[in-house]
Amino acid sequence: MLYNGEQVGDGSGPACDVAVDPIDATRLAANGMSNAISVLAVSAPAGPCTMRVRGFYMSKARHRPCRGRPRRVEAPAAHNIAAVARAKGCSPHDVTVVILNRPRHESLIADVRAAGARIKLITDGDVAGAIMAARDGTGIDLLLGIGGTPEGIIAACAIKCLGGVIPGQARAA
Repeated sequence: MLYNGEQVGDGSGPACDVAVDPIDATRLAANGMSNAISVLAVSAPAGPCTMRVRGFYMSKARHRPCRGRPRRVEAPAAHNIAAVARAKGCSPHDVTVVILNRPRHESLIADVRAAGARIKLITDGDVAGAIMAARDGTGIDLLLGIGGTPEGIIAACAIKCLGGVIPGQARAA
């Protein structure tokens, strides 16, 4: 893992910013399970990889680029689910939300269930979860919850490459 501002290389190449997560979902990789990935994002200086955030965690709301305006990360789950359902032309019952299975998400899970959406809980793999929410054919429409800030930045770079935008908000640990 690189720390913010760490210098890499010998200075002879073009200037760029790098964000790296050697293994997103280390536990999945250790157990031979799917969705563990190594990720690297590179941007021009002062690009998305340069984002400096305070706090270890980030609230996130991710969805497919074709789902209209970016969801508001601070909005209630029901609001974001209804917005995705409207964009898809379906009922909230047809929306699937991926959430990291953590105690901190108990009330979020209850809110998503109350809104009528389906839930796919994942044990690890915040970046893979965000990418699933951004791609067609995965069965995932939306990622909600709090995950690691480095993973949020890398996921934001990936979603930007897919033509989307990711709202996020840094949180205290």
